[in-house]
Amino acid sequence: MIKQYILLGVLIFGVSVLSAQSFGIRAGLNYTKFSGPLEQGVNETNSLSNGFHFGVNYAYKFADRISLKGEILYTQIGTKYDYNGESFYKIPIGTSGHVYEKGNSKIQMKVSNAYIALPITVQFEVSKKIELNVGLYGAFLIGPKGNGTIVFESYENPTGIKFSQSLIHSYNSDAAGESIQSRTTGPAIYVDGAVVTLARSAGAYYHYQSSEKVGNLYNRYDFGLTGGLSYFINKGFYFGIRYDFGLLDITNNKVDHKRKTYDEVNNLFNFSDDFDRNVGIQASFGFKF
Repeated sequence: MIKQYILLGVLIFGVSVLSAQSFGIRAGLNYTKFSGPLEQGVNETNSLSNGFHFGVNYAYKFADRISLKGEILYTQIGTKYDYNGESFYKIPIGTSGHVYEKGNSKIQMKVSNAYIALPITVQFEVSKKIELNVGLYGAFLIGPKGNGTIVFESYENPTGIKFSQSLIHSYNSDAAGESIQSRTTGPAIYVDGAVVTLARSAGAYYHYQSSEKVGNLYNRYDFGLTGGLSYFINKGFYFGIRYDFGLLDITNNKVDHKRKTYDEVNNLFNFSDDFDRNVGIQASFGFKF
């Protein structure tokens, strides 16, 4: 009889634990941008860019309407970057040097950084249909990339130095001075009476010398606040929206150079100490089992 009571107690405990747990999947679209100080006197903007996310989650209900939820997500976070105004272009001369040319740059870039994110949230069941969640996330950068174009025109030599160049950036793997190989050559410009052929497509650190590249542009880790709500169509299927606000600087200040000015005395980059963060919205659909 005692063994039967013990077995019954174990079964009741097991059922209560299982009923307090739930598993799920979630996927959807991201609308994100980088937020931080912009250079003055030029037209520089970061606007919303789209990406996607998907992953799995586990929740444990420790009170009548309150649960703790953990997730593992693959998520794309990025920005649409535009720059138009006074700047400089660092022209590589052979393999040994560079020339800084002042002029006007028009840059259009789309940056898409892939992360593995681990959000942990507390969920509040407002009703059978509505669920609120608030918490923190940590994220590890695995695949930062950027694509775009630059159009540059020299102030002093607009006929000899005026060109368009593709920008293909792999921020974690590109090397200093690296260009993207192409069957066709890039634009030819005239510098001090000599013809200089630029890369058709520039890598992320095409203008850097090895001594100037101290790490990669984007930091490996991000951390921030997250919160939102879910609306349940039925017991298992829901739509949700969530807002993320980064608390860490995502750019490496030792590599993040200013576009408008450079150190004209020493012919070096001026590096920025700006704080740039990830912000954005996730629109998701999900299933809870």
